[in-house]
Amino acid sequence: IMPNLLKQIPETMRKQKIPDEIIAKFDFPEVGGAEEVMALINQMDKLLTHKQCLAVMQEQGCCKTGNPAAPHRAFGIEHAGKTLAEKVKLLNKANIPHKAPSHLNNDGTLSVYWGTEDLRKKSCPCGFIKKLPDSFEVPKTFCGCCGGHIRGNYQKSLGVKLWLKEIVSSSSSSGGKKRCEFLFEVEGV
Repeated sequence: IMPNLLKQIPETMRKQKIPDEIIAKFDFPEVGGAEEVMALINQMDKLLTHKQCLAVMQEQGCCKTGNPAAPHRAFGIEHAGKTLAEKVKLLNKANIPHKAPSHLNNDGTLSVYWGTEDLRKKSCPCGFIKKLPDSFEVPKTFCGCCGGHIRGNYQKSLGVKLWLKEIVSSSSSSGGKKRCEFLFEVEGV
């Protein structure tokens, strides 16, 4: 996952039309592991706006294609004629991988609660984070990668466009004190 992120993030910045003069300020390592990726995320937090960071990170994420995404596509096809509220309710009950409890908020946004309610340190759903030592500091912006994973699959399931509005909380960046919560703007309802 790390070499992919080190390549994908600068490509995504260009696609998101982040100005070249801002991109030129980054030190993009060609290879590296956790330390290099987290250093890049910390640079993003310093050089980009919060909205730009979320726009870049929502395009990342694993398991958005191939077999892991197939159940989401199938769910979306099966329930295409239903309202968004009905789909969210059904998705919460569905037994498909790569899904998490979600809630359609009164303001039309979607909250998704990723990970377990057991807030032990290693309850983070990210396979990469689970491999890090407990002392490793994870910037909350990095968790937008999981937001991208959720976004990719939930767009297929719900038949709408989602935009990562906020990483409300994160198990890894809170030291296991808070459950992961992502807030999405919904378009296409």
